[in-house]
Amino acid sequence: MTVLTRTRPCGAVVTMLAAVELATTGCASGGAGRGDDVTGEDTRDAAGKTQAQVANLSLKDEFDSAGERYEHGQAVLAAAQQQISDGAWYWNGGDVRPLPAGDAAFGEAPDGATKENSYSFRGVRIIGPDGATGAEQNLKPRQRYFDEEGWRSRSAKVGTDHEVRAGVTWIVRPNGQYSLGVYSEAFWARDAPARSDPVRER
Repeated sequence: MTVLTRTRPCGAVVTMLAAVELATTGCASGGAGRGDDVTGEDTRDAAGKTQAQVANLSLKDEFDSAGERYEHGQAVLAAAQQQISDGAWYWNGGDVRPLPAGDAAFGEAPDGATKENSYSFRGVRIIGPDGATGAEQNLKPRQRYFDEEGWRSRSAKVGTDHEVRAGVTWIVRPNGQYSLGVYSEAFWARDAPARSDPVRER
């Protein structure tokens, strides 16, 4: 299966959608727990960690955790791709390093999350199946797959596109370009830019 082809089909557009729960150490459900904390210091990220717990990690531990989360997301994405096609997929870019989270996070970020103290991941692949027309019925095989995986899903029409969201998001478009995406919720970081730099360098 080819998953990282840099050539992109003309007009490929990725619609940013709701988050998926994608932590290897735990999953958030509907956002972080608030408790009685009003400062955000005790709110938990998608891995169930507080800022105080993450503050005690070394940069290496943070780097390793980010790597595990990235690999988990890629594995989920690859498994979903295999269910659709073992042909060539187009890499949409943007998933080789953590992204600033905060207000830009997918889903509901923990209270107090900013682009400096939290991060998230995304991964998107695009395929153009023969004869693809963006018909709503093209969602059904993915819906069955999501059901088999035990993922709660829902479908919707967004403009001219049809989509189904669960552990991954599948979008079918009238132009025949279909996309499969995995989006993580926010994870705390002591210093997100400082942790992103070594990831980007490697």
